[in-house]
This record gives sequence, C-alpha cells and structure tokens, in this order.
Amino acid sequence: MIGAVDRPVDKFAQPVLNSDNALKLGIFGINLRGGVTLADVEGKAEATWEENKRWAQAADRLGLDCIVPVARWRGYGGRANLGDRSFETFTWATGLLASTERIQVFATFHVPVAHPVLAAKMVATADHVSGGRFGLNIVAGWYTQELAMFGLTQKEHDERYVVADEWTQVLKQLWTLDGEHDFHGAYFDVPCGILEPKPLQKPYPLIMNAGTSPAGRTFAAKHSDVNFAGLTTFETAGAQIAEIKRFAREEFGREIRVFGRAHVVCRETQKEADDYYSRVHRELSDLEAARAMTGISMVESQSTDWSSPEMQLIEGNVAGFWAVRLVGSPDNVVQRMLDLYQAGVDGLALSFVNYDEGLQQLEQLILPRLIQAGARAPLASGDE
Repeated sequence: MIGAVDRPVDKFAQPVLNSDNALKLGIFGINLRGGVTLADVEGKAEATWEENKRWAQAADRLGLDCIVPVARWRGYGGRANLGDRSFETFTWATGLLASTERIQVFATFHVPVAHPVLAAKMVATADHVSGGRFGLNIVAGWYTQELAMFGLTQKEHDERYVVADEWTQVLKQLWTLDGEHDFHGAYFDVPCGILEPKPLQKPYPLIMNAGTSPAGRTFAAKHSDVNFAGLTTFETAGAQIAEIKRFAREEFGREIRVFGRAHVVCRETQKEADDYYSRVHRELSDLEAARAMTGISMVESQSTDWSSPEMQLIEGNVAGFWAVRLVGSPDNVVQRMLDLYQAGVDGLALSFVNYDEGLQQLEQLILPRLIQAGARAPLASGDE
C-alpha cells in the first residue's frame, strides 16, 4: 500500500512569521463572553459560534495575520461573571481554520491539563485541517482554582516552566523524528513514542508563549517563535522588547518575534474616545471581578509589573487584561501603533469592547493609515 504524501509547509512563509506585513496584526480574546473587557456592556462578545466565525472570516478578509484566544475554564466572578462562557481553544481553532483561508489561528493551551502525546496529535490534526496555519500558545498553568477542576495541584512558579520545557521537548520529538523514540524525563516518560501524520509546518508548528518572568522568558527564548509579551507602558516597551530579543539571541542563538496586546478604543475625536473609555472601563467596569482577578494574578503570575497603584492595576485588568491602551482618534491610534512598531514590536493582538465595531474601524480607518505609513501591505486584489 502506498502511503499518503503530505505537502510540507514552511512556517516562516506563513502570515505571522513571513515578511508580507512589517507590523503583524491579530485579534485577541474573542472566544470568551465579554472578550477581554471586564465590563458587562452592550455589544460585548457573547461567545457564540456564529459570532466567532463571523469575526474570524472578517479578520481573514482584511488580511489580518492571526487570532489568539484565551484558555479559560471558569468565569472571573463579580457582578457579571464574564468569561464564564468560553470555547475550548483546540477544537475552536480547528473549526475557525476550516472556515478561513489565510489567517493563522492559535490554540492557547495549559500544559498541566493534557499529556504531550495527546497535545502533539491534536496540533498535527489542526495543522492538517488548516493546510499549515495552526499556532500553539503554550501556557505553563497559573490559575490554581481552574487546575483544581482537573484534580491537579498547582506547582511552584518556576517549576511550572521546568515541566513546560519537558512537555515541549516531547512535542518537538514527536513532530520531527520518524519512527519510534523513547523519552525519559523527570515529569514525562514516553516509551516508543510515535506520531503520524506529522504536522505540515516544518520544522514544526508555530509556537507562542507569554512568559516574561525570568523563568518564562527563558522558556520563551528556548522554544517560542513569538514571545507574547505583556508590554507594560509605551515608555518602557522599547527596552523590554530589546531585552527579550537580546536574551534569546545570546543565550540560545535564536531570533524570536515579540507581540504585544493592545486594547483599542477609537472614536472620531480624542475627547469622544476618552469619554467612551471612561464610561466603559471606569463607570461600568465590574470592579469586583477585576479586583478578584488582579489579586489572583498577583499571587500566581510574574508576567506583569505589579508595582503600579492598585486602581491602575484594576483598570488595566478591565481594559484588555493589562494590554497597552490605544485610546483616541484614528490618527492617534495609528500613531501609537507605529510608536510601538518603532520601539521594536513585531505584532499586536488587538482587543475591542465591540469586535464588530472594531473590525469595521480596522477596515475603514486604521488599516488604510497603516498601509499609507508602510507598516502594512495593501490588500491583494480579490481580498477587498
């Protein structure tokens, strides 16, 4: 019997890593009720499949480069318990990849909840469904109450990354080596490990990680193509990005990209944008949930600067989970994007209060200005 022949795909030719657009753009957090805005307002994400498919296809049509979800197993509590309804990201990503043509879609995955042999097969399957457009966002696992739902006990912060390192080694071995191979580690023992089919992306699928603590940064520098960094402020972003890239280059001989999260509030004038931002993110915010999540994050995570005043941290949680905030007129929003690009950021994963409105603003107001500035390529004919 003649075996199947798979056509390999160079992951560096796919949207997130290729050179088509100088500044890569994606959308973030659409798989959660409420998205990544902790305010129960009209027009927020409701986490329906029709909604997610519509936004993914719109982002694909606009030539955006990726979609990144949040992996969540319970809500954030508070008045509205936003995030309580969410899609599991592997099956979600596979469905969206089957419904789109160019854009890359990530699954965000918590290492403790699945054995690497299962995860490797899931990645390979999604990569075949998409023709080589799948991305894996690896999370070491940080939220104790969620892990308890799986019967798991939280590990100490740096040990989580030791486990994640071994977990990822197993994935890469299965993805790249033909035939059976053992893996014997401190946390995983895989006798005669084998995987077929291999992923289409070569040498292996696109990997992202958001670790910016010392242990997380080391993991990202060793394994990731993209560090999904929590950029703290516009003023410190350049130094933060440069250090992430320097560390990967000098410690592991690798060149990695840096993506940031950006929360967009765009209106015709700066005053209108400021007023809308204040109404949603201050007056209508779910402060109970934001306080709870900020408190949990301060204990469990080391990827955010916790030195800011309490109310600034809480407001940062409400507005895109500590994303940089792009609030203003179209010209001002675009200039802020260009400032981040000049500071060294390779891509931005964008969130909006209302994603239908946000995607429309991207199409009509933001992308044309970025194209004019040379940060994005014009849409190919037939994509408009």
